[in-house]
Amino acid sequence: MYTTLSPCDMCTGACVMYKVARVVMGENKTFVGGDDYLQQRGIEVVNLKNAECERLMKEFIEKHPEDWFEDIGEPDKDK
Repeated sequence: MYTTLSPCDMCTGACVMYKVARVVMGENKTFVGGDDYLQQRGIEVVNLKNAECERLMKEFIEKHPEDWFEDIGEPDKDK
């Protein structure tokens, strides 16, 4: 499976259930999902640590925080 971010819990479960052999993600600084769980289940996890992907995600979050925080993130209480 190829994904922009680290897979969420639901996608992680789907990878395990459907016996996905490898998950390749663009980056996992923006969101860390089930990376460790996938590896524990014998699934290869490849993090490309792609700077362009990270930049695009940060830009999206800045422009659309309501969409991000509604679906996947939590607001930083210190900001």
